[in-house]
Amino acid sequence: MSQFTDDFSSRLRTISNGAIIVTLLVLALIHLRSVIEPFIIAIFIFFLLAPGAHWLNDRGVPLFPAYALVVGALAGAFTLIGMWLYQDVSAFAEGIPEYSQKLDEFIGKWEGKTILGFTLTFEGLSISSEQLESTLLSTFGEIGNFVSLMITVFVFLIFIILEAETLPTRVAAAYPTEINTHLKEMIADMSDGVFRYVRVKTIVSFGTAFVTALILFTMGVPGWFLWSALTFILNYVPIIGSLIAMIPPSILAILLLEPTVAIVLITVLIINQQVWGQFIENKMFGTSLDISPIVLLLVTVFWYWLWGIMGMVLAIPMAVVAKIILSKIPETRPISILLSERAPAIEEE
Repeated sequence: MSQFTDDFSSRLRTISNGAIIVTLLVLALIHLRSVIEPFIIAIFIFFLLAPGAHWLNDRGVPLFPAYALVVGALAGAFTLIGMWLYQDVSAFAEGIPEYSQKLDEFIGKWEGKTILGFTLTFEGLSISSEQLESTLLSTFGEIGNFVSLMITVFVFLIFIILEAETLPTRVAAAYPTEINTHLKEMIADMSDGVFRYVRVKTIVSFGTAFVTALILFTMGVPGWFLWSALTFILNYVPIIGSLIAMIPPSILAILLLEPTVAIVLITVLIINQQVWGQFIENKMFGTSLDISPIVLLLVTVFWYWLWGIMGMVLAIPMAVVAKIILSKIPETRPISILLSERAPAIEEE
């Protein structure tokens, strides 16, 4: 009985301490977002770029120049895509008056019609070209904030790269061999887990966006590069991201194309999303993630409440890191098992 009481008290203390730590962590994430958010993004980008830099280093390129090459390539890709995206958005903005007129004509045509016993009504739905332009300007504001965020991220990334190569030596000198080995294993597992997730998600997002771009370009939908870029970004948002990305091009297809062509276009977009999201992504994630779908949903909602869209993008990598840390600490390993999609095999005595 005494042993049971001691075990219960120990578990209760662990839970209480964990609750206090989580509360403090959430408060820090809310009030220190401007500092923590770019730092976390920089860490994830470092995990993604490190294998490429070490691949170049193994082939004779000094390590820091290798990092400079991969970071420069990433910055160059961001710049080129940003310039192309700006041109596409500018061209789309010129057609806003036409799209607004088409929307008014569509509303007037279908107002009061009865389909399958339901009467269509668009009462209160009126979007002027000024409202569309205002939405576009607010989007440019968001893009400006994103550019500012990425500049901060790159500054953090440079310092993380400088620290990453000397940190293992300092850790080895500061801690005993056992702790050092355990810490190295944890960092290696986190790096591998984040790298696999980002790699798989990037492949799937790029594939979905590329096919979407081909479909929209072939069908003559304006802003095709803008919508494909939106598809690429929102595919990092679990569950609902890809569905949200389909809405703008689908509306444009309904307004600008023949009804039959628009229906075919929307159907093909849905098939494209389902093939990449339900088959290819699930197949690839089968060996990359081991987290319950319910946990993924709750984590996504929590991070959206915390940091909005960017929080949703970071939700899954954060869940991967948290699960790995929990699995490496004996007191919290049961929590890691509960978060898993598959129960670990029980060894028979």
